[in-house]
Amino acid sequence: MSDPEGSSNKQTSLCVWCLFIWGDRMGYIALYRKYRPLTFDNILGQESVTKILKNQVKTGKISHAYLFSGTRGTGKTSAAKVFARAINCLNPKDGEPCNECEVCKGILEGNTSDVVEMDAASNNSVENIRQIRQEVVYATVDVKYRVYIIDEVHMLTTSAFNALLKTLEEPPENVVFILATTEQHKIPVTILSRCLRFEFNRLSTENIVERLKYVLENEKIAYEDEALEYVAKLADGAMRDALSILDRCISEMSEKLTYNDIQKVVGAIDKQIVKNIVEAILAYDVIKANENIDIVIKKGKDLRQLVYELNEEFLSLLINSKGDSKKITNIIDRLSKLDSDLKQSARPSIILKSSIIELCNNVTSQVTSIDNSDNSSNADLLNTINILSNKVASLESEIASLKSNLNDKSNISIARAVNKNRAPKKEQKEENNKKDEEKELVMTEFTELEEFNKSVAEHGKLKLFSALAGSTIYLTDDYVLVITNNSFAYNILKMDDSIETISDIMLNNYSIDKDIRIELKEADEGEENTSSIEKVFKQNNINYTDLD
Repeated sequence: MSDPEGSSNKQTSLCVWCLFIWGDRMGYIALYRKYRPLTFDNILGQESVTKILKNQVKTGKISHAYLFSGTRGTGKTSAAKVFARAINCLNPKDGEPCNECEVCKGILEGNTSDVVEMDAASNNSVENIRQIRQEVVYATVDVKYRVYIIDEVHMLTTSAFNALLKTLEEPPENVVFILATTEQHKIPVTILSRCLRFEFNRLSTENIVERLKYVLENEKIAYEDEALEYVAKLADGAMRDALSILDRCISEMSEKLTYNDIQKVVGAIDKQIVKNIVEAILAYDVIKANENIDIVIKKGKDLRQLVYELNEEFLSLLINSKGDSKKITNIIDRLSKLDSDLKQSARPSIILKSSIIELCNNVTSQVTSIDNSDNSSNADLLNTINILSNKVASLESEIASLKSNLNDKSNISIARAVNKNRAPKKEQKEENNKKDEEKELVMTEFTELEEFNKSVAEHGKLKLFSALAGSTIYLTDDYVLVITNNSFAYNILKMDDSIETISDIMLNNYSIDKDIRIELKEADEGEENTSSIEKVFKQNNINYTDLD
């Protein structure tokens, strides 16, 4: 591991000497950056992925495009950086980068212009992708492969994806694209089909604890095993989240990282309160449950965190077979649904209390199971049950009243909005006609279609040339509209390659950078709907799909 301070800070001038004195404070590196994996073997929990990547490096069979998908903090970007060094390393070892040669050091230090990292969340426009398309044609400077690592690639716009598509389809031999995303379903199928895909799994609690122990031992920090297990659970399968939580906790610790330190930093709820609520639910004690919930609310704790810890406690009871397993299973199921309800609610405390009351309100079934032989004890129990039932009924009535008021207010608001926006049919029709007339005014016909078609022919696009022959092009403020009344031409025009060609010619020849829209206009009654070139194709039994 390189020294985070660096030898360059050791200068003789007074100003630089002062910076060096404060270097430990100013040069602090976050743990998730300091302990980022440098080799494939350091990437925990993704052995199936790293094994294939190492084999590709050893055999030299490098694909032109990769897609790394999975939840946050599972090692996607780290694997991409390791792979970028491995395929360019001067002395690779068993598919791993040596991290010692000039190329590896240059990439690690960010001094190599041929390994480009781009965040698609903030660089998602078509201009950013066009810049890449212009760069890929040039030879690399000091490495074998030029690598583009595009993080959060699902954030690219539709136009940007279209611009990237052609480059992914036919990239230069020395260019490799590595796309990383947490939402693979948002990526167009045309992009997915051109990539070698790898799915990164959520990390297990054991893997996270193992890595946390390694980090703390290197930092020479004492710890409790219970504290690390709690951090791993809070991380929810993400190594980066675990290291971020650990970073915060280290600043609050005294001499040893303890379970209490973790609870203090993350705002965890007192275990005794959680146990009190669990006991109250199992004992049908609504009053005790609500008293403890009020304590949590007054302390400003996260109510979703409370539900999470209640679920953990009930799950522990279920695993250890303590209590009625069927009832505990139902409670866990209800609490799991409650978490999503709290996330969407504007008044989570009401939702939480009503749900806990619902869990406690199972006293009716207990009444019927009482043995009438013990009248004295049964009388006391019945009296207690009646008191609790009355309190529950009162609370339920209050909640129902609140919901009713909210619904009434909501309905009044909706009714007012509908009445306000409702207009007579005649006026509405006139308004729509006026909008249509305004829309026609801003749509102008493209008058240079003949020259445009010549450019298409020069590109060697015979099918597209024939399709445009009977078409009309209009320009609007927002897009380019191509209209044809021929289904044969429409099928050609709507192809991705045709749209890409039209877009490029519009931009390069006429400086028009707009989305392309293709529309099929139905022929009027009695109007011929077959182009002359289509007739020629049919008469000579020519299949137009065979033309280039």
